[in-house]
Amino acid sequence: MIIQSLELHHFRNYSHLNLDFSPSLNFIHGNNGYGKTNLVEALHFLCNLESFRTRKILPLIQNQQDAALLKSSIERKKVLYSIQINLSRKGKTVLLNQKHSRKTSEHILSFFSLAFTPEDVNLFRSIPNERRRFFDRSLSFVDPSYFVDMQELNQILAQKNALLKRKNGSQIQIWNELLSKVSQKIAYQRQSFVEAINIYLTDFFNKMTGRSENLNLVYLSSFGEENFGSEVQINRALQNILEREINYGYSLLGPHRDDYRLFLNKKGDRDFFSQGELRITNLSLKMSINRLLSERYSFCPVLIFDDLFSELDPKVNGKVLQFFTELKNQVFITSTDLPPNLTLHGKTIHVSNGQHSNR
Repeated sequence: MIIQSLELHHFRNYSHLNLDFSPSLNFIHGNNGYGKTNLVEALHFLCNLESFRTRKILPLIQNQQDAALLKSSIERKKVLYSIQINLSRKGKTVLLNQKHSRKTSEHILSFFSLAFTPEDVNLFRSIPNERRRFFDRSLSFVDPSYFVDMQELNQILAQKNALLKRKNGSQIQIWNELLSKVSQKIAYQRQSFVEAINIYLTDFFNKMTGRSENLNLVYLSSFGEENFGSEVQINRALQNILEREINYGYSLLGPHRDDYRLFLNKKGDRDFFSQGELRITNLSLKMSINRLLSERYSFCPVLIFDDLFSELDPKVNGKVLQFFTELKNQVFITSTDLPPNLTLHGKTIHVSNGQHSNR
């Protein structure tokens, strides 16, 4: 997948912007606060219909403006697509090849970018909801049936929670049976995805750090390790907790309460990882998902690395840059300075206060 061009109007600090990109490496540099992150945020939004910095639309619109516009030409599997996204206080509208795209699934099942940002250091420290969002987005692209299962899950939980809020337990069993079925499918998909990622994870971590520990991703079902694979056991667990759920007024068990953890040997992320380890393990995770998409699904997502070199050991920086020479992806990197002895082929773009120059 290749983003050929970008046009922005009143997005963040950009009044107007027109850029063409290299199909390989694009190195975006400039002082902090001048718009490097805003630029790659726009690229990520075009692919995923969401920002990696905020869930709200209003912060994306330039101050004192009522709307923003993002346009791009994106090549996917040798087919060229035109994408236009209009942002306003009422939300967003998406046009794909000049036609309104009314289904989010039509877009997010077709385009995908992986972003590695300074905020990623908190991905395995913050609330589980952010981790679930990240893995749900990745899994939905890999397996469209997962996206459908998640839609079904949300509908079931909405109905069940409405009953629980009214303290009405008489019809809960019907929804618990439906919840058991979809929960078993989602758990299987999540566990399979984690196992596929783990094939690559340790190797990436070892190559980029020169260290020898095993890095593993672990999926934690809210139903417990012994229950999540069985529909019958899931249903039993839901029945056992029904009284508590009625008291609380919402669902306490289900895929919406699952979690993911990273472990270096037996050391868990939140309790033992340093700031640098949280960043390099997250980078290893993103690269593992990229390799999985490339090898198993013949798809190379756009890779975005915002402020890549902050808080990484200089030796690691060198290994990471060398690693980029092996990638088939289109890559966007932002940094305050060009790294010394940069020999990678591509395009450099200098950003200064919402303006750009390139070579």
